[in-house]
Amino acid sequence: MQFTDPVYLFLLLPLACTLFYWITPRFGSSAGFGLLLLVSLLFYWTWGTRYLSLLTLSFTINFVAACIILLAPDERKLLRRTALYCGQAYNFGALIWFKYRFILFVFSGPSRSYSLLDAAIPVGISFYTFQQAILLVDAYHRDPDVVAYLGDMRTMLGKLRGYLRHSFFVSFFAHLLIGPIVYLKEFQPQIASPDFGQVRRSNLEAGAALVILGLFKKIVLADHLAPIADSVFSMPGNILLNTHIAATTAWLAALAFYAQLYFDFSGYSDLAIGSARMLGIRFPINFFSPLKAVGIIDFYRRWHITLTRVIARFIYTPLSLAGARLAIGSRWSEAPRKLVSLWLPLIINFEVIALWHGMRVTFIVFGIVHGLWYVIETEVRANRHFRGWRNGTSDRFRGLAGRAIFLFMMTLTFALFRSATLPEYLHVLRSMSALILLR
Repeated sequence: MQFTDPVYLFLLLPLACTLFYWITPRFGSSAGFGLLLLVSLLFYWTWGTRYLSLLTLSFTINFVAACIILLAPDERKLLRRTALYCGQAYNFGALIWFKYRFILFVFSGPSRSYSLLDAAIPVGISFYTFQQAILLVDAYHRDPDVVAYLGDMRTMLGKLRGYLRHSFFVSFFAHLLIGPIVYLKEFQPQIASPDFGQVRRSNLEAGAALVILGLFKKIVLADHLAPIADSVFSMPGNILLNTHIAATTAWLAALAFYAQLYFDFSGYSDLAIGSARMLGIRFPINFFSPLKAVGIIDFYRRWHITLTRVIARFIYTPLSLAGARLAIGSRWSEAPRKLVSLWLPLIINFEVIALWHGMRVTFIVFGIVHGLWYVIETEVRANRHFRGWRNGTSDRFRGLAGRAIFLFMMTLTFALFRSATLPEYLHVLRSMSALILLR
């Protein structure tokens, strides 16, 4: 079941809201969590019993790990670290296996046949994996919101209550499939409020408006842009490479994909945020007008914000700190210091984001290009000549120039992202360059 499915829009979501607002004031927040957990599991079950079993196993293993981490005293560091590492090993081991196991199928030869189901990636696994990985780290650091949310788990009843809350937080249907990735510090204060579970007209109206906006972005815009992009990028490779593509057709397809990708992701995010808001829960914003970006730094402050901050927290920041310590301890000069503390961590950060989408050569190159682009822009903006130019020009001129240059560059890189292979991308790129070179 998708957010755009009529069954979701006209049956499951209204029914969930009605029952939630009836049950919670009468029987308490735990009863409300239980209801939403059942709705969420039913919602995910429509994707298959196999995926539901995997989700249930995942949040059960993570809850056991979190329980050990929180109940063990600080003096038992080995036990707490073991629980943390085991939980994370399961999380990222499962994610890597399901994301990249097709590689084993490719190299295993014809001795065994595989179905599409064997190679399919469980829906939402990336999002609920990151959600739980964050929770375990925060539990290890005894984040007050994690402790308050899971509650006192020293008794069996407390553990059952904590399991219910943990399972609901991870599998809540509003963010299960495509995010946004929510921290408990953003979630816990809301459900601890005495207003939680009370009908608020403002929540229903704002949530419904976001759902309608999300449907418009997805169905009216993204779904109608997709055929324009597919007319070029969905051609089989052997046909595409032997087909002359007009420059205008290539540019229209690339621009259409860029816009389609934004309206698709942003539309689903609006549907998710709106669905949660109708239940009185506010999710963090996930897209903040990225088409207005004036550079790649500005873009990644606006694009898939909750995913970007997670990758930065767990990849870029630790690598950057480790590189800075190494450079300071070794008394390196400025260039090597920047290499290990800024440039390499940024490139690795973007490569992880690229590989998160899948193991494809064009994704790998896309990550490297965006990493290098981010590094170059960071250095340019720190240069005194750029600062002098910035002080001598108007905000309006810089904004227009930045958007024009950025749109051109990002369209080229998203064409790379959409292409199935590098030869196909180079063929499309040659067609696009014909318009620039007026050939």
